Amino acid sequence: MTLTRATAALVLAVLTIAHHASLATAAGPKVIIVGAGMSGISAGKRLSEAGITDLVILEATDHVGGRMHKRDFGGISVEMGANWVEGVDGGEMNPIWPIVNSTLKLTNFRSDFDHLASNVYKEKGGVYKKAYVQKRINLSDKVEEGGQGLACLARPVWPAIMSILAMQRLNDHLPNGPSAAVDMILDYFKYDYEFAEPPRVTSLQNTIPLATFSDFGDDVYFVADQRGYEAVVYHLAGQYLKAAR
Repeated sequence: MTLTRATAALVLAVLTIAHHASLATAAGPKVIIVGAGMSGISAGKRLSEAGITDLVILEATDHVGGRMHKRDFGGISVEMGANWVEGVDGGEMNPIWPIVNSTLKLTNFRSDFDHLASNVYKEKGGVYKKAYVQKRINLSDKVEEGGQGLACLARPVWPAIMSILAMQRLNDHLPNGPSAAVDMILDYFKYDYEFAEPPRVTSLQNTIPLATFSDFGDDVYFVADQRGYEAVVYHLAGQYLKAAR
């Protein structure tokens, strides 16, 4: 059964498995999942496939999808959160990619970030010299390679989570954060832009290396479909959910 937007438009949306007991039963559900974003909907689907069907998903917003969410702006759907399928064309298939590209056929375009060194612009116009930018990129990449080794070392023995900024400081790279314009741009591109948080609060673990790219490939595709990237979550939810009320 397809999950409609009207169903999702509840301050507290309560979703439950088809053909099973309602919330009014004395025993209540065996599993409660908090959040109807990609993680919550996917968790419910996995449980359903494993035969655990007495579950409820609670969502506090007026939509399903979490950070995969669009809004209307002048008659055009604009993404407010996730916008890319990251990790494509590698050794393993990213499970999101066939849903986007084949099942739903959402309009998408490959994003080419291979020429960053040639496209870093100055505040007052013009571009920085490619050789200079590439040198700073190479230094940043070298520090990141050191961070990969540090992350592997930290996982089994350190209970505390190290930030990317702490890793940079240990490598004597931007110890007080970036100050030069090019370093600020590259630091933003590598971390703030990728993880939606600055290096000081982004964990080194599970980000360097980023499993999405190491497992599924380096290519990224921009989703530009009026149905919205959230259509993926609605597609998954519609495979096993119905409205309780």
